[in-house]
Amino acid sequence: MQRKWKHATLSATAILLLAACGTAGEADQPEEDTQMVQEEEANQNGDAVEETETEDGQPAEDEESPEESDSAEEPAEDEESAEESSPGEQAEQRGPERELTYQAGGEQQAAQAKLTESDVMDFSLYVLDGYQLTSEEPNKDVLYWNEDEQVFMRIEVFGTDADYAMLTEQMIGSLEFDGGEAKDVSAEYSLAEADGIEELVLRQLENGEGLTTGAVFKKDGMTVRLTVFDKPEADQTDALLSMGATIGQK
Repeated sequence: MQRKWKHATLSATAILLLAACGTAGEADQPEEDTQMVQEEEANQNGDAVEETETEDGQPAEDEESPEESDSAEEPAEDEESAEESSPGEQAEQRGPERELTYQAGGEQQAAQAKLTESDVMDFSLYVLDGYQLTSEEPNKDVLYWNEDEQVFMRIEVFGTDADYAMLTEQMIGSLEFDGGEAKDVSAEYSLAEADGIEELVLRQLENGEGLTTGAVFKKDGMTVRLTVFDKPEADQTDALLSMGATIGQK
């Protein structure tokens, strides 16, 4: 009987020891799992730091600082401003006055001219003191010399679709209507050297009454025909043509 009781006591003790070991093992397991999770998170954070920093602790090359971003944008703005102010893209400056130079009386002259608009046509030009711009008839203006109204320049302005060859033929034909041959005088007047003048044809015929000069050219999106009536003693042809060279859009 004592032997059976001793055996039962040993069995119970063994069961209790096994249960205690199992409980201790289960208690230790969460601590090991927690430690492994913490180590994995630390390794991940370390990898993230290494990706964004170089060996010397400076930001990686693919990151821009605010100062570098601002400095990169400034040149683009400067280039845009330079393009907007490029002289080649600016329209002709037409202020209220402009100095004109011309030949008169065998001498070089210089005087201020005022910007004047046509009353009926879509153009303006600079007019010297002593001259007057008026409308003669539809599509024709006249620039008179106040000292002698027989000295003047007729102005006709057409669109870009005008028949340039026909206008040139008509101009030469009107000069030679009463006979004679109109000569090329492009090298004798400053009109040929004026800014913006294209495809200039300049002819002149001298007769008993004086000099008649005709010009056809393109400028500022217009086709222009000028006819100057002058007298040798007045010598106003170059002055009139110089004013005609300033014709532009209103």
